[in-house]
Amino acid sequence: MLGKQAIIEFFQKNNIRNIFHLPGIHTLPLNDALEKQNNIKAFMGRHESGVISMADGYARASGNTGVVMVTPGPGLGNIVSGCMEAYSDDIPLLIIHIDTERKTTGKGILHELKEPENIFRYFTKKTFSIRDAGHIAPTLTEAYHTTLSGRKGPVVISIPYVLFEKEVPSTYHTYRASHIQKTRATGTERGAARLSGSIGSLEKILRKKRKVLMIGGKSLMLDGIQQTIERTCTVASIPFLTTTGGKGIIREDSPCSFGNVMKKGIVRDMIASADLVIAIGTRLRDVDAKRRGVKIRELVHIDIDDRWIGKNYPTRLSITGDLKEILDELSLVLKGKRFEWDLARLKNLQAVEEASLLKRSSAYAAIKLLRETIPEDTITVCDLNTPSYWAEYHFPVYYQNTFLMPRGISPIFYSLPASIGAKTGRPDRPCLALCGDGGIVPVIGELATLKKYDIPVVIFVHNNNSFGILEDVMTDRYERTGSMALNSPDFVKLAQSFGVRAKRTKTLKGLRTILLQDITWDEPYLIEFVQPVSPPPWKA
Repeated sequence: MLGKQAIIEFFQKNNIRNIFHLPGIHTLPLNDALEKQNNIKAFMGRHESGVISMADGYARASGNTGVVMVTPGPGLGNIVSGCMEAYSDDIPLLIIHIDTERKTTGKGILHELKEPENIFRYFTKKTFSIRDAGHIAPTLTEAYHTTLSGRKGPVVISIPYVLFEKEVPSTYHTYRASHIQKTRATGTERGAARLSGSIGSLEKILRKKRKVLMIGGKSLMLDGIQQTIERTCTVASIPFLTTTGGKGIIREDSPCSFGNVMKKGIVRDMIASADLVIAIGTRLRDVDAKRRGVKIRELVHIDIDDRWIGKNYPTRLSITGDLKEILDELSLVLKGKRFEWDLARLKNLQAVEEASLLKRSSAYAAIKLLRETIPEDTITVCDLNTPSYWAEYHFPVYYQNTFLMPRGISPIFYSLPASIGAKTGRPDRPCLALCGDGGIVPVIGELATLKKYDIPVVIFVHNNNSFGILEDVMTDRYERTGSMALNSPDFVKLAQSFGVRAKRTKTLKGLRTILLQDITWDEPYLIEFVQPVSPPPWKA
């Protein structure tokens, strides 16, 4: 077979059915091969920064590796920030860089760069560079395996376009899993012995504790663990909190669930009075915890590896390994124990607290309305804007992988393209993109992608004609108003020019009417909600 056929065969063997790309002269032979496939959909975006966000949203919503195909030079350069986000937030991406012919580099060939993989040295799990057509299939398979093994993350693989039409030797070897399996088996035996000792240490720590609290992060987003957590925490009377990435690990209306660890009021008081916090599958990232006033007296930190352990909080005990196995062991240790929290009382106090908040914040009122009117399994894709921050704190989530917010390096311009990928990854679920007027304009061209493939995403544009969060900071710190004002377009007319239905409203009543009467969730739709700049949730 030819090199391009080896790539197609790799996609087929690994059940890769969705690819996100922006073509160029170097990719055309592979584009031609993809066009002949009935069971592989290649989504063509309008800018590489949007394309990689599509793959990111696809990976978060589906749990599978997102596959990106980019051209050399500027195409590769345009995905840098998206790759940074994926690496920092453990998102599995396979980035296929269609490379130039390296032996001609230095002559001024189109899009040439010397060793372009080095750009990604510090924010990928690994980079690969292929030099021979016979290495295409085994290297692709190794790269794909790397995205999903251990702590997930992005991988870049460079394939020179000249190999597309080269014959792959019939004797080429596919990547063998035997070595991996053998290594895993040995590692499993060692891990079991280490886990046994760690659990024994945890049992000793727990003996004198009266108020234990648990925090779950995104790495705990695992199938089949919801019942274990809910049963363990409810029976043992342990409040369960999450980071932003962990929203939806269990239903937030569960008796033991109290939402995001960043909340103030009851949640802040609970953390302060806890004599032990068990954090599982979370980085406890500074900006999401310490900076938000989360103070932990004593910590047991459990994670996939030790990359984030001890970075922000002193750790009494650290445990690393398979989180599902550790959680099962933890549930056995906690069996028969009951701590001093009155979960029902705390739930009632939190309800009163949020009812009071509704009277004080119009931004919270909008988020509450959204939650009341959209299906509970809706995938909500956030950007960095006022409604998204309020949702991060106070938007209840009921299903895993249905609240997507870029909290790796926290890039803006994420929500619209990522929602395209998210809906592609989970076509069975409704999808809502929470955008700000500042964040959507640079990626507005992806409305063309949305319409081209008829992807039924509902886009909520919160228009305060400003970079609202920055405006609030400028006012507080420097007593300067209006410096972050924006000249926003008419989003309704703009959407309609792409063939997307749209409406504008300035009131909660109008918003409710649109959501309940106009939205069908089976076609692209844009809602422009005009609201003045309002304080962020951390000031409420």
